[in-house]
Amino acid sequence: MDRRPTLLSSCARAATTAEARFRINAPAFAERSSRVIALDGQAAEVLRDLAEWMWHGGHFLLFESEVPGDALLRLLAAGDGGDRAATALLSEELDGADTVVMVASATGSLAAASLIGDATAARGIMTVGLVLPGTAPVDAAMVALRPNAMVLVLPGNVADIPEILSALRV
Repeated sequence: MDRRPTLLSSCARAATTAEARFRINAPAFAERSSRVIALDGQAAEVLRDLAEWMWHGGHFLLFESEVPGDALLRLLAAGDGGDRAATALLSEELDGADTVVMVASATGSLAAASLIGDATAARGIMTVGLVLPGTAPVDAAMVALRPNAMVLVLPGNVADIPEILSALRV
C-alpha cells in the first residue's frame, strides 16, 4: 500500500466543487424519541432527579402496575417540556418511541421487564437495561432484564447514568 503524507494541498483539493458532491449535508443525528422506565422505587428516585435535566425527547416513567393486556406508567417528569398526563398506558407511550431504557435496582420487577420487553419486541423498538449498583446482589435484576433488553449495562456508579443516557441520545 502506498502511503503518502496528508499535505496542505490535499485539504485544498477537498474544498473543491468536484469533491463537494461527496459531502453529507444532513444533520449529524436525528432526534430520538426515548422512554426511560424505572422498574422499581429505587430506580424511580434516581430517575426523578435526572428527569428534570434537559433531554432531547426523553420521557421518564415509573412502572406502576400491570393492567389487562397492558401496563400503567406514572410520569416522573416531562423531559420534552410538554404538557402530559400523570399516568399513561405502556402501549400509548411506545407509539412513536425508538428507544426504551429500563432501569432497575436489585429489587427490579421481573414481570415489568417481561411485559415491557414483549411490547417493545413486538414493535421492533431498541431496548437497553440498566442495573443500578448497590449493596444488594443484582443477580435477580440481571436475570429479569437479560432476555428483555438488547443491551444490558451494569454501571459502576449511579453518577455514570447521565453519561450513559447521553450516549444513548435520550
